[in-house]
Amino acid sequence: MAIPNTSETVAKIKRGEPFSFSFHYLSEEVVRYINSLFAKIFASVDQIFLLDTFTTVIREICINAVKANAKRVFFSTLGIDIGDRQRYAEGIAQFKKNVIGHFESIEPELKNSDYRVNFSVKKGPNGLVIQVLNNSVIQPEEMARISMRMEKARHYEDFTEAYEEIYDDAEGAGLGIVLTILLLKNSGIGAENFKMIRGEKDTRSLLAIPFELRPWEVTTTIKKQILAEVDGIPTFPENVMELQRLCANPESSITEISDKIAVDPALSSDVLKLSNSAGFISGKRIETIPEAVKIIGLKNLNAILLATSARSILDKRYSRFEQIWAHCNKVAFYARGIALKYRLSKIVENAFLGGLLHDLGKIIMLSTDLGTTNKIADIVKDRKIRTSTVMEEISVGISHASIGRLTAEKWGFPDYLVESIHNHHAPLNAEEKHRDTVFCVYLANILCGIESRRYQMYYTEDEVLSRFGILSDSAFNELHAELKNSFEARAE
Repeated sequence: MAIPNTSETVAKIKRGEPFSFSFHYLSEEVVRYINSLFAKIFASVDQIFLLDTFTTVIREICINAVKANAKRVFFSTLGIDIGDRQRYAEGIAQFKKNVIGHFESIEPELKNSDYRVNFSVKKGPNGLVIQVLNNSVIQPEEMARISMRMEKARHYEDFTEAYEEIYDDAEGAGLGIVLTILLLKNSGIGAENFKMIRGEKDTRSLLAIPFELRPWEVTTTIKKQILAEVDGIPTFPENVMELQRLCANPESSITEISDKIAVDPALSSDVLKLSNSAGFISGKRIETIPEAVKIIGLKNLNAILLATSARSILDKRYSRFEQIWAHCNKVAFYARGIALKYRLSKIVENAFLGGLLHDLGKIIMLSTDLGTTNKIADIVKDRKIRTSTVMEEISVGISHASIGRLTAEKWGFPDYLVESIHNHHAPLNAEEKHRDTVFCVYLANILCGIESRRYQMYYTEDEVLSRFGILSDSAFNELHAELKNSFEARAE
């Protein structure tokens, strides 16, 4: 298949233009394209948390469509009419033996056949509608079996329960449709938004992704709780705000600022620690506060004050989230490295600070009371689940990026920092004047996500890559290797 440009396709879909393409076989190229397309769609509408669920679900749907076509091609090679009830069991036994588990063996026959799968996306008034159509008509017995599995899956709480009751050794496991229903239930998309339709000449799977994932009364309640939580977060201490005022005053002396820092042992420790970090390294170890202020400058000192104060407040109010902070530290290093490499000297430290604080909303989100999240799950009749991104996983309607923006605005962060926090998954939503900073943070986060196997290279926005002149896979991989090696060397 000819692969269209994903960023251009996303723009068309957002304008309401229908989009479709077709394929014979679900190759890795097709899978990458679909995943890339929806990584960008979900990021643009602040629903990136749906990506893992969606890619699993849509792969299952596409596999089922290709499998249905493959079954017909295989029956044809055996000289068996798939509608022949007497010989159907014979054909299925051979299909399971020769094709299931060795699906690539039938790829050449599929490509030479008239059977195709058409994948289409259209933006509707309430959300996106995805259709997977294969030009083979599902048999009544097959449809009955699928309908039974879908109906039962709506009542299951976990996959083990489904496996024990529905496993179908004759047709292959038959659990893909159950997995699809369970994932849709637990993501907030809703099992009711998935349908299979038997047409006269084709079989269609329809999946609707609503813009609002939960009932209004549920999301409103939780948003109010989160907003109240953000509202209750303390502002910066008076001594920190006084230091920020001194940093902004060109008449302030280094001695005056250093003395103000020195009276706060915790702040002194943090300033020295961050002054010696990879972000502000000067070539020698910084031992005193006046030395730190001289070397890093007032602008960078103000950045350190923002970072240390934010972390101090969050660590005191919530449990410590060292894994998130470790991720943020690496993103900050990478973001600064990207800015330096592409000679964006004016925003180097802005990029570093944006990376350092980009996930602060996740800490607040993860600290939400478990009892409350379970009550919401009960209201919408879903499983009670708690994962590394609690509120997003049960889709209550506000992302960690939005929570971070609210917190950053409360603390009076500069606009570039608010934009970096809010748009670190959706860089194309950033204001033009802050795009260089946001793009650095976004690309750094993608690279770190690749290392943790959350993202893949082809998820990256083409406009971001173009802005940095990264025009090939090799250039992308070289940048990643350079930053990774530099970070590891610094850590050693």
